[in-house]
Amino acid sequence: MMSRAFIVASTSAGLVAPGRAPGRAPRARPRGPDPVALKPIGRSPAFAPSLKKKEDDVGGSKNKPGIARLFGGGNSDMKAKVAQLEYELENERAHSSELGGKLRAAEGELAKVKDSLELYKGRCKTQEKEIFKLEKKNEETQRGFDTGMAVAKKQIKYLEELLEEEKKKNQ
Repeated sequence: MMSRAFIVASTSAGLVAPGRAPGRAPRARPRGPDPVALKPIGRSPAFAPSLKKKEDDVGGSKNKPGIARLFGGGNSDMKAKVAQLEYELENERAHSSELGGKLRAAEGELAKVKDSLELYKGRCKTQEKEIFKLEKKNEETQRGFDTGMAVAKKQIKYLEELLEEEKKKNQ
């Protein structure tokens, strides 16, 4: 298998690797990239003169448009800017991935909370019914108590009157 540096170097020189060189037998021990027959393919579209306006040309000059710097020879400031942007992109992707994980965890928690909410709603309705029953029972008990108290007060008053009458008779 050919190394990436070998492919880039041969591509930037305007050469193409169509396959093994014809007529060569394979070696017993491989010692690096396979030798290939390289043939020129003419001018690469990357080296074609730019048809853009000069202000649209990114980092280009009159002799070397910005597009021609695809395979090296570019401005080190542009390379640094590209490296910085790639670094920022990777950081943003990592941050986005982290936030996605947090979102999935939060959505899972939300689903659990919704399930427990439904459970508690059912329990709350049952408790409310029991509370109404107890309040009704309490009111009935209170009425019964009030009625009993009224009857007891009347009896006490009647007994006190009888006692007063007996005292008057005995005096």
